[in-house]
Amino acid sequence: MQIDAPAVARGRAFAQAGVATSAWLPVARSRAIRPGRVLGVDAPGGRLALWRDARGTLHAVDARCPHLGADLGQGRVEADALVCPFHGWAFGGDGTCLGAPGWNEAPTRRARSVPVQERWGLVWIATGPDPADLPEPPPGDWRIVRPPSQTIAAHPHLVIGNGLDAAHFDTLHGLEPTAEPTLSVDPPRVTLEMRGRAKSRALRRLLGGDVWLRFTTHGSHIATADVEAPVRFQALFTATPVPEGSRTQVVLFLPRGPIQTLRAAVGLYALLHDDARVLERLRFRRAFTPADGPLQAFAEVVDGLPRGRS
Repeated sequence: MQIDAPAVARGRAFAQAGVATSAWLPVARSRAIRPGRVLGVDAPGGRLALWRDARGTLHAVDARCPHLGADLGQGRVEADALVCPFHGWAFGGDGTCLGAPGWNEAPTRRARSVPVQERWGLVWIATGPDPADLPEPPPGDWRIVRPPSQTIAAHPHLVIGNGLDAAHFDTLHGLEPTAEPTLSVDPPRVTLEMRGRAKSRALRRLLGGDVWLRFTTHGSHIATADVEAPVRFQALFTATPVPEGSRTQVVLFLPRGPIQTLRAAVGLYALLHDDARVLERLRFRRAFTPADGPLQAFAEVVDGLPRGRS
C-alpha cells in the first residue's frame, strides 16, 4: 500500500476552492465489485481502478497505466493481477508491475496504489496522508440503511460543517433549544451536543417533540449524528467533492422494528432538504461571530489537516 508523504498544511483550507484535505471518501458500493472484476471510478485526485482478487481482497490503483496512460479501469483480472487493456502490462495490488508481454523482466514502472477499505457496504479510499479515522459503528444490533446518494451544489466542508451551526436549528428548522449547546474540540473531531423541541406540529409528529442531538465531525468530509427523538438512532454523513459541489451519502443505523424510528429518519431527511435549499444559494464568507463558535472551531480544524489530492 503506497501512501504519499504528509503534506504540510499551509494557509486556509476550509471551503477553499481547489484546496483538498485528506480524508476517507466512499467511491462505490461493495457489491459492485465482484471477485475477478474491475471497476473504474472517478474520484477526488483522479480516476481509479478497483478490483478483487480470488480471495475477495479489494485493491485500488491510479487508473492511468504508467506505460502510456491507458485506462486500467477497462482492464481485466488474471491470476489476481490487474491487466492493462492496451499492452497487457500486469500490476499487483501494491502497484508493482508483475510482467509485460515481450519483456524478459517486468518493467520497473509502478501504478500508484491507493489505500482502500470497506465499511457498511461501501468502498472507501484515502485521498491523502493521515486521513481521520472512520468512526466506529454504534454498539448494538442495528439495521443499516444506505439511501441513494444525492448531489448538493455546495462545498463539502460547508455541507459537513452545517451540523455544527447551532443557531440555524431554530431559525431554519424550527427546533427551539431547551438547553445551552455544549462544544468539544478534539482534532480532528469537533462535537456539538444540544437539546431542542420541535415547534411545528408537522415536525413534532415526525420527531416526537423533544430532540437530543450529538453531532461530531471526523476530519473534513465525514460526520455522525446521534439522535434521540424519542427513539435513538445514528446517521453517518459524507460529502465527496464533485464538479457540481458535493455528492452526499448517508448511512443510517436504525433500531430494528420501531415505526417511530422510521418517522424520525423521515424527519431527518426533511431537515437535510431544508439545509440543501439554503446551502446551494450560499456564497460563503469567513465572517464568524461568537455565536458561530462550533462552526469556526471546525473551520480551524480543517485548516490544519493534511492536504489531499483534488
